[in-house]
Order: sequence, then C-alpha cells, then structure tokens
Amino acid sequence: MTAEPRTTPQARPADYHAPVRPMPTPPAPRLKRTPHWDTREFDKFMKDRKDIPFVWGVSDCALMCADGILAMTGVDIASEFRDKYHDLETSLVIAKQVTGLDNPTVADCAAHCAAKHGLKEVPPLMASRGDLVVLSDAGRVIAGLVHLSGRHVVAQGEAGLKKIPITITPALVLRAWRV
Repeated sequence: MTAEPRTTPQARPADYHAPVRPMPTPPAPRLKRTPHWDTREFDKFMKDRKDIPFVWGVSDCALMCADGILAMTGVDIASEFRDKYHDLETSLVIAKQVTGLDNPTVADCAAHCAAKHGLKEVPPLMASRGDLVVLSDAGRVIAGLVHLSGRHVVAQGEAGLKKIPITITPALVLRAWRV
C-alpha cells in the first residue's frame, strides 16, 4: 500500500487579508431582583405609590413600571425617558427618538427597555409576580406590573395605582417580560 503524496496548501498572496467577521453583540446582562424584593422593596413601592396621581413624565404608566423595577432591582430601565417629557406630545417625541420607530406605542417603548436590559419576553399568560406587562385597559394600551397575588396587574390610574384583574382572555395582557 502506497501513501498518497502529501500536498501543502497553496501559499496566500502577501496582500491577502482574512475576511473580518463582525463580533456578535453580547446580550444585555439580566436584571437581578433583590433577595426579598416581594416582601420588602416591591411591597413598599406599592404602598408608597398607591395614592400618587397620574402625571406625565413623573407618574405615568411607563414610569410607574420603571420605578417598580427600580425598587426590585436597583436598575432604572427608563433612564433614556426620565425627565425628558411632560405631556403626551413630548412623550411621543422622546419615544420616537429613543426607539427609532415612526409611531411608537407604550408597547414599543417597553420592548425597547426590556431588550436593552436583558428582560426575556414570555407568553402573556406566563407572566408572574413583578413581571412587566403591556395590556389593554378600557380601549387603551398601558403598561403595568403583575401584582404580588399574581391575579392582578398594577397600573397607574388617574388617582393612584389601580389593580386590573388578569383574565384568561389572551387579549387583555398583550405582551410580558420576565423581570
């Protein structure tokens, strides 16, 4: 049995450069809840916020959720939005600038913040205590957090926090992210 002669690879020209492959963007680090987030931070947050009225750019549905997540994790997921708007019109301008979308909704803003901070999207009916959700309430799309009971969403109302029952109707909770 004779061995095949070994061939050497062809030499590359001196001006050859291997193709440069872009490095994939690493995923955002996942937020971590504090050890006793449910019995301490989130509970205190809800008690402190229960009677604070709706004010654009201070205590609207999006910032209420961001404040709750800040209480649970110590991370402000809405830092790009905070202190930059004071009414519906300016909130839409800032949302367009931050998300890069032409007509962003609160769901688009929530998705942007969630992706930036490593929150994993889950099926709406799999949302659990403390998770960020976008839901339909009286014909409006709003953001909220799943209540500690797991049976309600807590959202900013006109006169303070309100609890909205979670039903098995999939149209109520539209999107959800694990905090």
